[in-house]
Amino acid sequence: MDESESTSNDTYNTITSEFLNSLSTSPLPNHRIKLKIEVLIMLLRNLDQVEGLCNGSRLIVTRLANHDIGAQIITGNRDRQDIYVPRMSMSPSQYP
Repeated sequence: MDESESTSNDTYNTITSEFLNSLSTSPLPNHRIKLKIEVLIMLLRNLDQVEGLCNGSRLIVTRLANHDIGAQIITGNRDRQDIYVPRMSMSPSQYP
């Protein structure tokens, strides 16, 4: 929202974080994704190209832990290999 369009800060106080989190746009995923065991997922970042963990690699979730996700690779020459993907925040960095 552009502050120059409004003469009062009351407009900004009425918008809550719950309202913002409820918004979704078609090309972007929701702000929270819930994973389940045996669900197909795709990597969005290159993690380890030698191991075949590249952007677009498809995996099946086999284990969910606090700091990592156990999965099996289902694409490429390392088919059905067990791997562990660290959980990462997709939020933009606060540092330049």
